[in-house]
Amino acid sequence: MPVRRHADKWEARVQHSGQRISRTFAHRRDALEWERRHRQQLEDRRVGRTPAYGLEEALERWLTGEAAGLKSHADLIKKVRTIYPFVKGRALTELVDVAEALKARAISAKAAPATVNRKLAVLRRVARLAYRQWGWLEHPLGDRITLLPGERQRHVFLTPAQVQRIARHARGPVRDAILLAALTGLRRGELLALTPESRRDGALVLQDTKSGRPRAVPLPPEAMRLRLPLAIHKDTLTRGFLKAARAAGVKAARFHDLRHTYASWLVQSGSSLTVVRDLLGHSSLAVTSRYAHLAHEHLREAVDNLPRLAWMAGMARGQGKKKKAA
Repeated sequence: MPVRRHADKWEARVQHSGQRISRTFAHRRDALEWERRHRQQLEDRRVGRTPAYGLEEALERWLTGEAAGLKSHADLIKKVRTIYPFVKGRALTELVDVAEALKARAISAKAAPATVNRKLAVLRRVARLAYRQWGWLEHPLGDRITLLPGERQRHVFLTPAQVQRIARHARGPVRDAILLAALTGLRRGELLALTPESRRDGALVLQDTKSGRPRAVPLPPEAMRLRLPLAIHKDTLTRGFLKAARAAGVKAARFHDLRHTYASWLVQSGSSLTVVRDLLGHSSLAVTSRYAHLAHEHLREAVDNLPRLAWMAGMARGQGKKKKAA
């Protein structure tokens, strides 16, 4: 039998080319539907048709594939659970309709745009993988999923003086973590995972990152003296930072702002967005583009500091008078 009962669960099985694929469900109807859908996909492939995949299948493949290596994997699973009522039983080709239904429900519930957009981003990512890499879609449906407007971005960029004041009001590993975050742009989790072996040839070499890709971050001289590991719990670090920031008179600051601050210092010193992307470990240049306006401000400041060519201004005034007299 393709569907069998095991204790209080139902197992569905499909045999293909000597390989058995199985999955367990809480209800028999779900097991039967999964088995039917997989048999249909096998038949579609046999006759040269593009198989009809379900949204649940696509999300499962993403969670067990690309997303499995991300440090935010547990949080992504929670997001998928919240959108599961919208995707259950829906075909992958209905993805745009599912996204619109999710948005409509969120608007009626007055949910925050940022919360909804994180869920829409999951659907968009799965759609793009299904089209570009898996061959599950014939059209780029991900490009048709639009995010809700009105999301407010929070970016606090600290000055060197503010970082120094906060560090002076901190002690021990909290102080070291503050300085190291500002001088490397590492995320809190990356900082706390550092060991003495992470420091190699004047740089911090990170293997376990949010993007799943290793990276190296060169250390400035003042950061070379800081001891590793930091040996502090994440909650202790967060509380210590907030206490030091309040004491320093920088009440709006959060620990993650040190990462944004590092990026802002790089951009304002003339570093390209590509360099910033690689140092921060962003998945794409689109993520780094949030700092692009800082480069424009830096360029404007540089232009404003150019010498004033007074004789050209006088010449322009003279030309204006000549035209007026004519």
